[in-house]
Amino acid sequence: MGSEKLKIRFAGLFMIVGMVAGIFSVAPAIDSGDYLTEAAANFNRVIVGAVFQFVMSLAYLGFAILLYPIIRRFSGSLSVGFLSFRVIAANLVIFGTILLLLILALSHEFVKSSPGNALDFKTLGNALKITRDYINHVFMVLVLCIGNVILYVLLIRTRLIPKWLSVWGLLGTFLSGVASIMILFRVVDVITSEYLVLNMPTAVLELIMGMWLIIVGFNKKVLYAYRRR
Repeated sequence: MGSEKLKIRFAGLFMIVGMVAGIFSVAPAIDSGDYLTEAAANFNRVIVGAVFQFVMSLAYLGFAILLYPIIRRFSGSLSVGFLSFRVIAANLVIFGTILLLLILALSHEFVKSSPGNALDFKTLGNALKITRDYINHVFMVLVLCIGNVILYVLLIRTRLIPKWLSVWGLLGTFLSGVASIMILFRVVDVITSEYLVLNMPTAVLELIMGMWLIIVGFNKKVLYAYRRR
């Protein structure tokens, strides 16, 4: 039980780290209209964003790896599904990080190039930026949402955490998914007030649930009952 409690606490820590890293991974220079010049001018800030984005991928994966051996006793299929979607999401985050660095490299070449090549750079830059936006804010989030739905359904069924936390998680996941679908159909843009409001419930939930796992952990009676089976 001691090792399980430690894993659950670290899982809560990774949940908070992932949420915080996600906030600091935002690179305003890349999301600006003049990103080809702004990225080069804010080189250090973009690099910091890339580092935090990579940390976020590790936190997402670490959270799932730590919980998997515990939750698989309750449902093998749901736990495998949760872990699988987390692995996919982590890889998409890494892919998004690579695209971010490619945009930064392109920005450096753009500011050194002659005006005659501007159109070629902008065409390539737009393709990279749109791809990054879809990877980071649509496909990665939707994959993450599917994994989270699986996890919260399992938690509701097992009562490992209070039901209100799991229900909140499902609601926040739904709203985050809606935000990503709105970006996919270009109803809203990336990092707008509407997008941030729809993702706020998930961010707050991850902070509270992370602290819950660190301080309280899973329901000891439920864990003990399944250990005796």
